[in-house]
Amino acid sequence: MSHFPWPILFFFIFFLFITACTMNLSASPSAVAESAAVDELEPTQAATMMLTRTAAATEVPGDMLIVRIKNIATGTFLFEEGGLAVLADVQKSQISSHWQIEDYQGSKRIRNIESGNYLSIENLQDFVEVIPIESEWMSARWMFEKDNNSGSVIIRNVWHNWQILYESEGQLKYDRFSMKNKVAQWMIEPINAKAMNEQVTPEPVVVPTSAQIAGSRGASVPWIEYEAEEAVTNAEILAPDRTFGTFSAESSGRSAVKITEVGQYVQLSSLADANAIVVRYIIPDSEDGMGQDATISLYVNGEFKQKLNLTSRYAWSYGGEEYTFNTPAAGGAHHFYDEARALLDKIPAGALVSLQKDADDLAEYYVIDLIDLEQVAPPKIKPDGFLSITAFGAVADNGEDDGDAIRMAIAEAKAKNTGVWIPAGTFESTTAPFEISEAMIQGAGMWYSVIHGQYARFNCVGNNCRFYDFAILGETILRDDKAPENGFNGGAGTGSILENIWVEHTKVGWWVGPGYTNGLIIRNSRFRNLFADGVNFCNGTSNSLIENSHFRNTGDDAIASWSPNSTGVNTNNVFRFNTIQVPWRANCIAIYGGVDNKIQDNICLDVVTYPGILIAQQFNSNPFGGQTLIQRNSLIRSGGPMFRDEHGALKIWADQGDINGVVIEDLLIEGSTFTGIDLEGSYTINQTSITNVVIENSGTHAIYLRSNLNGEVSFTEVTVINPGQEALKNNSPKLKFSIINGSGNEGW
Repeated sequence: MSHFPWPILFFFIFFLFITACTMNLSASPSAVAESAAVDELEPTQAATMMLTRTAAATEVPGDMLIVRIKNIATGTFLFEEGGLAVLADVQKSQISSHWQIEDYQGSKRIRNIESGNYLSIENLQDFVEVIPIESEWMSARWMFEKDNNSGSVIIRNVWHNWQILYESEGQLKYDRFSMKNKVAQWMIEPINAKAMNEQVTPEPVVVPTSAQIAGSRGASVPWIEYEAEEAVTNAEILAPDRTFGTFSAESSGRSAVKITEVGQYVQLSSLADANAIVVRYIIPDSEDGMGQDATISLYVNGEFKQKLNLTSRYAWSYGGEEYTFNTPAAGGAHHFYDEARALLDKIPAGALVSLQKDADDLAEYYVIDLIDLEQVAPPKIKPDGFLSITAFGAVADNGEDDGDAIRMAIAEAKAKNTGVWIPAGTFESTTAPFEISEAMIQGAGMWYSVIHGQYARFNCVGNNCRFYDFAILGETILRDDKAPENGFNGGAGTGSILENIWVEHTKVGWWVGPGYTNGLIIRNSRFRNLFADGVNFCNGTSNSLIENSHFRNTGDDAIASWSPNSTGVNTNNVFRFNTIQVPWRANCIAIYGGVDNKIQDNICLDVVTYPGILIAQQFNSNPFGGQTLIQRNSLIRSGGPMFRDEHGALKIWADQGDINGVVIEDLLIEGSTFTGIDLEGSYTINQTSITNVVIENSGTHAIYLRSNLNGEVSFTEVTVINPGQEALKNNSPKLKFSIINGSGNEGW
């Protein structure tokens, strides 16, 4: 998991400025007379004089901080030499040792004044580069962590947040490194006497109440889902199986239908009127892993209607459970499924809908998992005053890049305080993502308005990023954590909302961070066929909500709240009334540290490799605080094998620190692959209660207490029915962990 608010930064920088202004920095013997003269000037005068005399330097905005960066251990200064970041005892007049600290999406970028290039670890060299960057690169973003004792800072990379900068033999290096070692500690000495803007923390936002009734679990969706194995078929029904690497293991309900011969079909009777279809399917991959295309035939009441276009381009990963290569030679094939969607003529209730292999449907085989039929409302109409992207040159459905037109529309709409309109049609984005704040993007509907392409992405770079009623269809074909191929990126500030949005074929739906986020609302949306998380609330995201949304076939946590300890604390986030199906890697829902976060009224189905719900002190997260509330959730066929372990459907994992204050109430665990409830970790689990839980038909034990446990957990009204092995496997050390038995426990 593949990030930093600064609430006291003004005071910190003011302290550094006073320190820098009072320090007596000695000149090196090789200094020329002009340099010596410059050193006698006041900091602002020196910076101004040298900037005007350096051809490579560019004008510096007045609110940017120009600094020198000094290593505590060596007293040497960071400067650029030949594209490398190196350190030496250089004069203040040497412009290559002047750096501009830029605020960028809640983190910092460090730009060399002489060359205009940035500190980055993009190419993962043994050294830190100073190179031109792309705006979306996470490798050039940094977090500064103050040491209150020394006044120094630790500089941590946002992309690889376990790696910090340190000096080694005159070079700037990055790695896991002790923050107590002075070679990893830095003084930031202002040159232009400008302090970075103090970030003012807005008042907490109240999470809105839900219109849905507590206990009505899962998302309320406008389609009806039909399982292929429950339909009429003359093809092979794949037997239920949860063995990793099999088609059945990644199928909804752990079974599907495999069509191999001309004339074979899957047929269902429509329970309601419909005019749209989604088919979850597998066709074979190509030998080079780049995918192949095919069609399958759609019939209604025996009459041919149209071909559905299928592809394996976005499916099939390799390397076993731990990897997602796109190279068939790596073996370990998995992540087989993709989906096709299409608007149709009317399908009346009661009609027989068939998917059939005809003679011109040329895939070697088709695995059909499920079919969704939906009645889609007519397209929305452009609101008065909104600016259509077509007025700026965008042309629907012509395959040409529309990125510049969309960017111009966003800029004009922001200037005029109105919204951007995306009409029906597919618009391409092939060159760069869109940056947005204080603006609204409105489409005609997620079935009608589509932004497609490798750069079908929006970076929220401020407050009030508002997105409604369109689809993001990306072109991601493998997981590359160096590339932010996410439908939506960045902290959401305040006032941001994402509603009725469909995100597919990207790495992540929305990676919420780095950057400040308070009160983000995500609702009524669909996140499908992704290579990593559906939505990850990160970097201090607080008072935010994911509600009534549907996630299917995500390649990491479908929904996560991750609170890295180098950033603000994730507080009071709510995940409620969501349905999550078949995450092919990681969990349905995970919380990694933070305070008072909640998981309520969700349904989790058919997890392939990890728990359904995971509460974990991992990934260097902030401690748990307050009450982490898990209420009224259902985990169906959840838990799975990963990292040579068998994980339970619900897991609490005190791996890197204590976990306190978890409250689990009204939970159904049905048909877990292994254990129902799984408690693990060498740190303590305390002040935790598990109440009113039914664990039925677990694959192994209903409750598994591992041998490294510490602390105590109470169990009340926990009912175990028909476990695959003994109900309770208690390997916990007797002197370190204890069960508090409440009333009403049955079956164990």
